Amino acid sequence: MDYWNLLETFLTSLTSIVVALIGVGYFRRVNEKKIHNKSKNNLIDQISKDEIIHLSIREIRRKLNSDRICIWQFHNGGSYYSDTPVQKMSITYERCSDGLEKNGPKNQSVLVSSLNSYVREIIKGDMFYADINTMSDIGLRSLAQSSGTKSHCAIPLFDNQDNLIGVLGCDWVFSEIPKEFLRKDKEFSDKFMNLLKEDCSSLPNYL
Repeated sequence: MDYWNLLETFLTSLTSIVVALIGVGYFRRVNEKKIHNKSKNNLIDQISKDEIIHLSIREIRRKLNSDRICIWQFHNGGSYYSDTPVQKMSITYERCSDGLEKNGPKNQSVLVSSLNSYVREIIKGDMFYADINTMSDIGLRSLAQSSGTKSHCAIPLFDNQDNLIGVLGCDWVFSEIPKEFLRKDKEFSDKFMNLLKEDCSSLPNYL
């Protein structure tokens, strides 16, 4: 009798262990599936946002008759030994006229410190050069000319908390700036500046 009781107890315990193991495996699979679905949904959301940005800057480029339009985004790039964060910027979105080489692949993880004057002028709202030869910073002017740029403008992109998160820039290489965007002295008009800012106002929502 004791033998059968012992056997029954053993089988009951064994069954409980098997059920527990099955349960653990089941919940692990469920959890892994949730993580996978979340990752998949995040990827789909990001792809959708990317498509909106690409379509938006494509239309802006066409509207302005520019040859290149790109978005730089700021990001962290590690830390120095002093624990000071390394601030970097990369071209993350770009559209170009046919036959024009993209700058994006050559401009990844660029130190912000190497483009301080560029970023400073953009924040001040002064990065509007209908004639790149009038750019006072020799380094920036040479950099722009090395890409064949004849005219350039750039504006800052701020998030809802007024944090600078990116920069949108336009280049004219082959094409001419439409006359309606220029003043009599051949500089960019206020109308153009306001139009560009308005067209780009929603972009930070997708970055």
